[in-house]
Amino acid sequence: MKNVCYFLFGWIMTLPVLVFGQTYAPEYKKQAHYLALDVHSMTGFHRYRYLEGDEIRFRTADDSYRSTIAAVTDSSFSIYVRNEIMDRTETLTFRFSDVERIYRRNNIPFITQLGVILPVAGVTYGLADFVNAKGLDGRSGRFQFDPQSLVPAGAMIVAGSIFYKISRPTYKLGKRSRLRAF
Repeated sequence: MKNVCYFLFGWIMTLPVLVFGQTYAPEYKKQAHYLALDVHSMTGFHRYRYLEGDEIRFRTADDSYRSTIAAVTDSSFSIYVRNEIMDRTETLTFRFSDVERIYRRNNIPFITQLGVILPVAGVTYGLADFVNAKGLDGRSGRFQFDPQSLVPAGAMIVAGSIFYKISRPTYKLGKRSRLRAF
């Protein structure tokens, strides 16, 4: 009886190992290709990766595109394009040499938002100064720009334009920037 208890106890203790401890042979998966934009700039070398399924914005000699990457090969890549006539999604293939520019969007906290807000605020400030009366009688000074208010309005517009350009760089493909596939 004692041997049977030891046997049952040992069998119960090894049951979780037999059920959950099995290891399966890993399945071989094809390594995902990705598109790389190599950029040599004043700050050094940068590589921006675009995986299959990522959104890319670029321009060719004919048109500009903003779409999702469908596939990447050694010398070309494909994007998804909506065909309105046939009411289906199709793929377009582009060679690396056909692409002229790549547009990126960097999400820099505060800078990206200020790139849109500051020019609008500068134009609003300048228009408010132009439209509102400056004298006590309510009529004098209306529809005239005050030179003192043009400086802050212009500074907001210029700063916003600089922030907008910083957060949305454009890379022209050529000597310093090129597309590669890995």
